Amino acid sequence: MSGDVEPAPGRVVRGISPLLVGRGAELAALGSAGQGVLDGRPTTVLVSGEAGIGKSRLVSEFAASLGPQWSTVTGGCLELGAQQFAYTPFLQVVRRLVGWADSPVIGPGSVLRSLLPGDHPAPGPVGTGRFRLLRELLALIEKVSWVRPLLLVVEDLHWADPASCELFAYLARNLDHLRVLLIGTIRTGELGPGHPVRQLASELSRLPEVTALPLEPLSVAQVGEQLTAIDGRYDPARATATHRRSGGNPLFVEALAAAESTKTGGHGGDTGYPLRALLLERVARLPKPAQHVLAVASVASGAIRHELLALLAELADEELDGALQELVEREQLVATESGYRYRHEMIREAVYRNLLPGRRRRLHAKAAAVLAEQPGLATQGHPATELAEHWHLAGQPDRAFSAALIAADKAHSRLAHEEELRFLERALDLTHPDDAGGRLALLRRAATVAGPAGAAERGLRHCTNALALLDAGHDPIGVARLLAERARFKNRLDLSGRDDLERALGLLRPDEPSYPLGLVYTELAMDDEVRSRFAAATEHATRALRVAEALDDEGLRCRALAVLGVAEGGAGATDAAVARLAEAQRIASAVGDSATLVGSMQWKAYALLLGGRFEEVIVAAKDALRMAESVGLYRRAGPMLTVNLAGALLALGRWDEALQSAERALSDDPEALGAMVLRGMLAYIHLGRGDIDLAGQLMTGFARLHDAPATMRNYLFWVAVELQCDLAIVRCRPEEADEPVDRFLKHTRDQLGHGEPELRALLAVARVLRARLGAAPRNQAVAARVAAARADLADLVANSRVTTPLLGAYRLALDAELRPGRLADWDRATAAWRDLRHVPELTRCLIRSAEVALANSNRAGAQSRLREAHDLATGLRSAALLGQISALSQRARLEPVTPPANPAGLTNRELDVLRVLARGRSNRQIAAELFISPGTVSVHVSRVFTKLGVSTRSEAIAYVGDQGLL
Repeated sequence: MSGDVEPAPGRVVRGISPLLVGRGAELAALGSAGQGVLDGRPTTVLVSGEAGIGKSRLVSEFAASLGPQWSTVTGGCLELGAQQFAYTPFLQVVRRLVGWADSPVIGPGSVLRSLLPGDHPAPGPVGTGRFRLLRELLALIEKVSWVRPLLLVVEDLHWADPASCELFAYLARNLDHLRVLLIGTIRTGELGPGHPVRQLASELSRLPEVTALPLEPLSVAQVGEQLTAIDGRYDPARATATHRRSGGNPLFVEALAAAESTKTGGHGGDTGYPLRALLLERVARLPKPAQHVLAVASVASGAIRHELLALLAELADEELDGALQELVEREQLVATESGYRYRHEMIREAVYRNLLPGRRRRLHAKAAAVLAEQPGLATQGHPATELAEHWHLAGQPDRAFSAALIAADKAHSRLAHEEELRFLERALDLTHPDDAGGRLALLRRAATVAGPAGAAERGLRHCTNALALLDAGHDPIGVARLLAERARFKNRLDLSGRDDLERALGLLRPDEPSYPLGLVYTELAMDDEVRSRFAAATEHATRALRVAEALDDEGLRCRALAVLGVAEGGAGATDAAVARLAEAQRIASAVGDSATLVGSMQWKAYALLLGGRFEEVIVAAKDALRMAESVGLYRRAGPMLTVNLAGALLALGRWDEALQSAERALSDDPEALGAMVLRGMLAYIHLGRGDIDLAGQLMTGFARLHDAPATMRNYLFWVAVELQCDLAIVRCRPEEADEPVDRFLKHTRDQLGHGEPELRALLAVARVLRARLGAAPRNQAVAARVAAARADLADLVANSRVTTPLLGAYRLALDAELRPGRLADWDRATAAWRDLRHVPELTRCLIRSAEVALANSNRAGAQSRLREAHDLATGLRSAALLGQISALSQRARLEPVTPPANPAGLTNRELDVLRVLARGRSNRQIAAELFISPGTVSVHVSRVFTKLGVSTRSEAIAYVGDQGLL
């Protein structure tokens, strides 16, 4: 287990991580300490941290890495009875050491016999027993360590009796040149004010031969790595949510994973109870005043001001200060600038749920009453926010309803859309059932706010509930407007909003301009654009623009111009699209339409992407992301903006940046459509780098597309087919793509549009067909199957339209794939990709053209093409492409273009880290250069050291020089 608390019967035990995550730097520090012992520098290491942080796991992993050339002995202090039994942690130590000694080391008069079972040492002079014991134990350690270096571990020093503390300190100060590494683990949360072990640790840490090794919580990325190690699920959103609740504590992460597994496994029951019991055990050991203050503080979901806490706790100042000091020292609370907050949200939740309902409501009511009179005591956001929460949890619905509306208004003024939506939904829950008018008004407002809040599912629900209160016969315009809004939410979720738009259009008169009519036209235009129906999109956008001009409505005009620009970009008129979107952006800024402003910037990035102007996409997308953040629209627009940004970075070969951007967006738990596209991009890169398992995790959602609405299924179908074909090629099992290819050819003829996803899928199918034929060159059935499929593919390609340079490059590559053996075709496709600076496709074309050059006896041409491809694939760190290059080079007996062999079995990422480390870079500098976190670098450094069999950076650098890896 990653923590220090052993699971008692009935506790959660599932979810234990098989890997130690995020402790690479600490393992390296212990490794350096061990090397120092071998070099004649005995060292003591104090590993400290809160309960569950992984002290014991770290030490055990390190001990296991030492191998049989070391002797290891461990003693542990007892929580119960420690003060009554002296030298408890050293009982097992002495017994093991005596057993290892190759000759008798304890004479009849030895005081060490007091630590052996059944022995009773002869009494010595008063005052000499303890001193003799210290000397005799040191002599015993010296004798054992003379044979083999010794790792001596004392666990849980925070529970040590005074005699054991004295003995540990004596050893730390007197190891001299013995081959001994002494490690003590300390749980900092157990060290209250004035605790003797706190003083001991402070004194020892000042000694040059003592190393303090405090363990910090895991980062979000490390929590994600731990979760993936536990159950194989890669999910940045889950990692973010788990980190928020666990605070990065590995034990809490494992417990949450276990509780989640129990819940999803359908076992039922209160899955949180075992974990709460574990957390509350620590609270139960606190003094009563501290327990009381901790319970009072739990009614605040975040930080709580000192003054408010004092009023709620009702303790004398001296008693309150003592309790707070105890809680801070024991790492239950953290002092802030104005008050306190729980160190871990999970502990707050456990304490809060443990309150009796009556006490809980009374505390909330009192907090609300205080805040109503003294709003300056609020800590989180606006006072109205806290007031609304407290009245609600106090069980006073009338006051809670009024407070929720005020809090929603305040959130609206701060552009806090998610918070505004939450309080509107609170008010909806408290609305009187007979108040249909009030309920309808709240539903309409909630639906409107759900858009910028990035909450499409909730917006869809509110629109549906509002439509249930309206009659199309009495209010056709109101119904049409709600249908248009609901269609927008449906399209954001799964592209299924077309029916609502058609129904809304049927309720409106085309000859009577109205805002709902213009809104419906803009949504129809966007729906057409997604389906690559650019002519229809332009027609609907133009109609929307006419309605806006007839109404002289600048807000509608800017929306219509923006959608018209999107349609023009899809049709290939990139410059016209950019100009049109710039005009829409100008008007939106003037009228204060933040949604259209950000949307125009987003669509500009998309138009540039279709035009193959990738560097401009990066600038435009980053500008749009900053704007979305500033106006509170990041959750709504961020995911698809990141799709554009990551797409451009991917094309330019900046895969690490693309990974970083996509993972950051996924960590915010975006809506389904954006999440699926982002996961597809990540899968593409991980497949390219040969990480098949992780790519498979990312592709799992695509296997369930048959349950999705038809339009979403068709939109993501192209992505799924491309990934399945790439996976089959990377696995060298092209036959695994037979079924996806058949399904693709069967359903694509009527569904084929003219966008990039469709052509990417066509190209992936063409590639896997070539690989299929190459894997079975003499199989006539396979040859016939591939020929028929290629004929179908050629028909589809002939029906596709080229409107942009990017689509033109795909078309050239497809033509070359379908007419194999023509070097001129491949060179044209290569030139097109080079002009666009599209690194992955350029690399693939170079490899394929080298293969064709070899077939035409052009060895020099093949060699030069492979050399360029190798340089590009090395920059991508694409194991898949490098493997193809190496295989082709060896098969043709060309001059090798691959680097020297890697005898240590380092992964590509580990080689990257090693090369940068060899240039003298620190972990943080390596992280910045490789676009990964310092914690991830620490993990890689630790693994590199283990694989190379080295303990220091200088040894690793020597390896790099010997192998010629720089």
